[in-house]
Amino acid sequence: MMQQTRRRRVAASISPVGKTVLPLSAAPRGDGGGNTKRAFPSFYKRRLIVVVAVLVILIIFIVAASSLYFLLRTGNTQQVVRISSTDHANMTEFIPCIDDVSVEPYFSKIDPVLAERRKKERNPAHSELSCSPSKKQCFRGVYDGFDNLLELAQQNGDGHTELHNRIAVLIESLISKPGVPLQRDGNDRNVLPSMLINTVHRRQTYQASKKKPTFEELHADYLESASYVYTAILYDDTPDNLIGGETALVNFRHDNQGDVTFGLSPIDSQESKSKEPIVFTDGLIVEPKSGRLVLFSSGAENFHAPMTVRQGNRPCYHFWFKCKEEKT
Repeated sequence: MMQQTRRRRVAASISPVGKTVLPLSAAPRGDGGGNTKRAFPSFYKRRLIVVVAVLVILIIFIVAASSLYFLLRTGNTQQVVRISSTDHANMTEFIPCIDDVSVEPYFSKIDPVLAERRKKERNPAHSELSCSPSKKQCFRGVYDGFDNLLELAQQNGDGHTELHNRIAVLIESLISKPGVPLQRDGNDRNVLPSMLINTVHRRQTYQASKKKPTFEELHADYLESASYVYTAILYDDTPDNLIGGETALVNFRHDNQGDVTFGLSPIDSQESKSKEPIVFTDGLIVEPKSGRLVLFSSGAENFHAPMTVRQGNRPCYHFWFKCKEEKT
C-alpha cells in the first residue's frame, strides 16, 4: 500500500512530456517571452541605493571643499561688508600692516588710483614706530554704545582730556593684544594711556552734495602726516533724514602667489581718475550712527574715504594719536 502511494506522488510530479514540474514558489520568474530571470532581493536593492547616495554626497563634499580651498588659496574672496545704522556693531578685524605702497605688488594697483595726489610712503615706516602693533597685526574696528564718549566730546575744557585718554586706552588694548577683540569693561575711566598721545581733535560736518565720490578723496592718514599714527572717528548726533556719508575702508587682499588685489573699481587710465566715481568691490562701509566709534591703524592697510552725503548732514569728531616716545 505504501509503495503504491509513493508511485502516485512520483507520477504526479512528472509532466506528460517527462519534465519535472516545480512548485510555483520555486519556479524561476519569466518575462512573458519565454525568458526567465531570478528575482533580485529587495535587501540588496536597498543597500545599493544607500551606497549610491553616500557616494553622491561624498562627491558633492569633495567638490565644495576643493572650491573653498581654491578660493582661500588664491585670495579670490572679495566682498563689501556694510555695517548699517540699525546694526549694533562690536567688531574688530585684524589685518596685515602695510608700510609702503610705492613698491610691488602694491604700486601697480594703487598708483593708477592715487596718481600724484596722495603719498605712498613715509619714513620712518609705521611698523618701525615705538607704538606700532606687535606681530604686524594692524586693525580696524567699529563699536556702538559710546554715548558717554560723545557727551565728553560735546563738552569743552577738561572733558576733552578724559575723552582723549579713554580713546587712547582703547586703541592701546588693540595694539598690545593683537588678535584679541576689544573688551569694554567700563573701567577705563581712570586708566591713563602709556603709549599714545592725542595730536588732533576736530569736529567736522559733511554737508549734502550732488558730487560723486572720486578717487581724490582716498587716503591713508599716516602717509599724509606723521602725527596721524592711529585714527578714531566718533559720530555725533545723526539727523533722521541723513542719506549717505558713510566711511569706506578699502581692502588690500593677498594671495599665496604674492599677488594683491585692491578693492576699488573701475581702475582705468590715469586721465579718468578725477572723473570716475568710487565703486567699492572689497572693503568695509560704515554708516553713521550717534555714539558709534570707528578705530583703525593709520598705515597703508587702511586707505579710506568719506562717501558723499546725499541728504542731510553728517557731523562727527576726528581724533588722531601718535606715539609718546616719537619726536615728530
